[in-house]
Amino acid sequence: MSRLSELIAPVVKVVTAEDRRGDMITAAGILVTALALDALGLIRTSWSGLPDVPSWWFAIPAAIGCTALIWRRVHPLAVLGVATVAFVVDVVLGGSVGLIVVLWEALYAVHLHGSRVARRVSIVGVAVLTAALMVVIAVVTGGLRPTVLVGLQALTLLVMPMWWGTNVRQGRELTAAARERERLERERGAALLRLAESARHDAVRAERATVARDLHDVVASHLSAIAITSGGALAGAAEPERDRAALRSIRAESLASLQDMQAMIRVLRTDTEPRGARPDGAGPDGAGPDGAGQGAAGQAGAGRRAPGESGGTDDAGGAGRGTDLVAASRAAQLAPVIEQARLAGLDLAVSDPDGVLTGATAVPAAVDHAVYRVVREALTNVHKHGGARADLSFAADGPLEIEVHDVGAVHARAARPRADVGEGTGIGLVSMRERVESLGGAFWAGPGDAGAPSARPRSEPTGWLVRAVLPLPDRAGAGVVTPQSPAPGVTA
Repeated sequence: MSRLSELIAPVVKVVTAEDRRGDMITAAGILVTALALDALGLIRTSWSGLPDVPSWWFAIPAAIGCTALIWRRVHPLAVLGVATVAFVVDVVLGGSVGLIVVLWEALYAVHLHGSRVARRVSIVGVAVLTAALMVVIAVVTGGLRPTVLVGLQALTLLVMPMWWGTNVRQGRELTAAARERERLERERGAALLRLAESARHDAVRAERATVARDLHDVVASHLSAIAITSGGALAGAAEPERDRAALRSIRAESLASLQDMQAMIRVLRTDTEPRGARPDGAGPDGAGPDGAGQGAAGQAGAGRRAPGESGGTDDAGGAGRGTDLVAASRAAQLAPVIEQARLAGLDLAVSDPDGVLTGATAVPAAVDHAVYRVVREALTNVHKHGGARADLSFAADGPLEIEVHDVGAVHARAARPRADVGEGTGIGLVSMRERVESLGGAFWAGPGDAGAPSARPRSEPTGWLVRAVLPLPDRAGAGVVTPQSPAPGVTA
C-alpha cells in the first residue's frame, strides 16, 4: 500500500498543481469527460436539434470551451464568456451534458480565482439568463408550473458551482490568514526574544557598572590611603612615633577594607543564599561552626560603626535586610578619614559650622552615605594628584553643600612626600557624580572656581575644586537642585 502511494503521489502532485500545468491537465480531463458523455449518447438533451447535423459537431464547442479553461486562473471572466458562447452553440445544436460540465467549471473558476467585480458580473449574468429562460418557457408553454420548474433547475445547476467556488476561496483565505498570523506571531516571538536578550545585556552592563563603582568606593579609597600612608612613612627619616601611627592607620584601613568587602559580598549573595547562611558554615555574626567569636576584622568593623548604625536594623529603625549585612558608611565616620589624611602629610582645614560631621544636622541616610563617599573620594584624589594643602567645608543652611578645595602645591608649607599609587581609573569622579545626581543634587569638579555653580567666594581660586550640592527635603528652604553639566574630562 505504501509502495502504491509513493507511485501515485507524483501524479497527484502534478494534477493538483496550482499553476498553468495543472490548468492544462484539468482542461484535458474535462474535454475527455465531455467527449465520453457525447459518445454515450447524452446529446440533443434540450431538443432534437438542427436537421442533418452529425454527432461529431458537438465536439467542436466542447473543444473550444475546454481550450479556454487553460486560462481560467488568470482570466476567469473571459473564460466564462467563451464557455457561455460555446454552451449557446451547443444548445442550438440540441444540447449536451458535456458543455454543462464545461460551464460549471467556468463558473467555479470565476468565484475561486476571479475578482469581486468578476464575481458580481457572473451572479448578474446567471440571474438574467435564468429570468430570460423562464420568460421563454412561459411564452412557449403558457403554464406557470413548467416555468417555475425550469427556473429552479437552472438556478440549481448554475448556482451550485458558484457556491462551491466561493466556499473554497473563503477556506483558502482563512488558511492564508492563519498562516500569516502564525508568521507574525513567530516574528513577534523572535522580536520579544531579541528584546529580552537586549534587556538582559543592558542589565548585565548596568550591574557591571554598579559593581565597578561599588568596588571602587569600597576598595580603591582604602588601598589608596594605605599606599599613600605607607609611602609617606617610607619617604622620610625613621621616626618611631610617626611610623607606629602610620602602621596603626594602615592596619585600620586594611581591616576596614576587608570588612567592607565582606559586607559587599554578603549583599551580592543575599538573593541566592538563605538568610544568615555562610559558605563556610559560619554563623550570622562571623562565628565559626562551633559558635566562636568574631575575628579581628569583625571586631574592628564593629567598632567602626557610627552611632545609630547596626547590622540588623535599617535607617528607619525597622527590620533591616538581615543581620549579616553591615550598615553603609556615614558622615560621622569621616573623622578617622580626616585624621589619616593629616597623618599622610596633608595640611587639611575643615569648616563645619552646621555640625554635619558631628550629627548636629539631621541628614537622610542616602544623603549621609553620599557625603561620606564624596568626601573620601575627593580627599583620595587630593592625595594622588593634588598639593600639600586642602580645604574641606560643609554648609547646610539650605541644601547641603560640600566643597573639597585643593589649593595647590604653590601654597604648601613644605613638599609633601608622594606615594606611588598608580594611574587613576576615571571611575572616581563618575561615581561621585552618579551618587549626587541620583539624589537630585548637582556635582562639579574642575580647576579652581572656574565654572563652578554658586561656589562660595574664596581668596585662593587656584588648585582643584570638587563641589557637591545635595538636597535636604526635610529642611526649610531646601529644594531640588538642578544638576549641572559635567566638568571637562578629568581622571580620578
